[in-house]
Amino acid sequence: MRAVSCFSSRGLMRTFSALLLVAATFAAGAADLPATNSVRADAVRGHVEFLAGDLLEGRAAATRGYDIAAAYVAAQFRQAGLAPAGDDDTYLQAVPLLEATPVLPGSAAKLVREDETVTFEYGTHYLPSADFLSASSTLTAPLVFAGYGVDAPELGYTDFENVDLKGRIAVILSGAPAKFPSSQRAYHSWNERKWSLLVERGAVGAITVASPVDEKRLPWERIVGMSWTPQMRWLDADGKPQRAFPELKLRFRFNRDAAARLFEGAAASFPEIMTAAEAGQPQGFGLPGMLTLSATTGLRRTESTNVLGLLPGSDPNLRNEIIVVTAHLDHLGRGSAVNGDSIYNGAHDNAVGVAVLLEMARALHVSNTKPRRSVLFAAVTAEEKGLLGSDYFVQSPHGDGRRIVANINIDMPMPFVPVRDFVALGGEHSSLGTLARNAAAAQGYRLSPELAPEEVGFIRSDQFSFIRHGVPALVLNSGYTARDPGVDAAALQRQFRETNYHQPSDDLTLPLDYATAADLVRIDLRIVLDAANGASAPRWNAGDFFAEKFGGSR
Repeated sequence: MRAVSCFSSRGLMRTFSALLLVAATFAAGAADLPATNSVRADAVRGHVEFLAGDLLEGRAAATRGYDIAAAYVAAQFRQAGLAPAGDDDTYLQAVPLLEATPVLPGSAAKLVREDETVTFEYGTHYLPSADFLSASSTLTAPLVFAGYGVDAPELGYTDFENVDLKGRIAVILSGAPAKFPSSQRAYHSWNERKWSLLVERGAVGAITVASPVDEKRLPWERIVGMSWTPQMRWLDADGKPQRAFPELKLRFRFNRDAAARLFEGAAASFPEIMTAAEAGQPQGFGLPGMLTLSATTGLRRTESTNVLGLLPGSDPNLRNEIIVVTAHLDHLGRGSAVNGDSIYNGAHDNAVGVAVLLEMARALHVSNTKPRRSVLFAAVTAEEKGLLGSDYFVQSPHGDGRRIVANINIDMPMPFVPVRDFVALGGEHSSLGTLARNAAAAQGYRLSPELAPEEVGFIRSDQFSFIRHGVPALVLNSGYTARDPGVDAAALQRQFRETNYHQPSDDLTLPLDYATAADLVRIDLRIVLDAANGASAPRWNAGDFFAEKFGGSR
């Protein structure tokens, strides 16, 4: 009996070991997709080095450098076997644009109060917004303070109670109360939401003052230093600029010192209203005096292009459902020199994102992967001008029965060093979050929560163009835990945002770990393939805030 027992134990151990081996082999097979195995870090590097090189002069929308970048991406799409999805059987979709540049000599801001006149100085105290409808504009009107300019009945909050804005210039703070949940804070921080509310209430102009959070994120000196960049809007078929809010004749930005002068003799001082704003208290009252604003704007019609390539779905019943992968191709171009450098290369913002997109397309092609739903790759223009290229694309009529069911966006993922985690912005809003978590785990990573939700990153890139049309969206960024315990990955990201973001120093001299970028390609590929092959299309989570706000637009 003992001998038999010993033999059985050894047999059981061998059988158990064999089962473990089979299980491990099955797990490895499940983790190793042909497309992910085809990803090459050197291919990502090659794209970044070309797109972020000085030859392309910063890839500003509607410039020669951008056009070269667009031609390069179109050639890569053709090589990756994607079908042309732009105009006239090409890869390029023309986006008609109106460029508007504020002109210093024609700008002015003057406050008249009883027998006192306060004259503000351009750049020192204020910056004008461009007027997309007139080359020269002047507005004189009384002032009213309307807190953050937020109306959030779902949270029992409004800055407009007992405030009359009709015929007045509204003074508002940027952002939204810190006490709001992150989704509501992002939505109510959205400028277009604020402008719409001001227009509904009869305001004729607006003055925006940075909230304490926004001033820390983007100091006044940084804003002034970037004021050379032209503003843009896309034009509809009748040549009218979209999202221009003509009812608000002029919109200026004031710094703290100038804003404090507006509150002299008012119901509350500027320090008092800022304290109340930090506490999330609704505010609104009239301000003494009449303000005259003047602006001169240089206007120029131009155009840029989105680059679109389609991988048709293999399932005839699902191929009209489209998963769109986006990355913005533009940066800021040439501008004010910093330390002798005037080319704003945009290596991390967003040559890396475009390189990831291109490598996703190539890996699908060489692996002969055929997803059930169609996948459309879009390198979009004028993101830096307000998400214009993606907005134009989403609103363009298809006329062929196709509908967009999900968006995966890639924007400034910041793979500076090897990390153990990624961040999925938007993952909590839809079923894409589960796909992202599974995809990250399959590549040996975990997902971490966003470190700075107060920066409302979810509405600040091209995914928001899809969200506000009712399409679930996600953007994946590098995380905060470096594989080397001596490296603070979160600090590297903060340093980049404070020092290199939208600066000429965002170039090829900055650290960039291409192995991590390649893993981002693999994770995004898994998300896209799971979304494209799933029994049902990605969907909003039940009761989600953005679904309730925009789901009816779909």
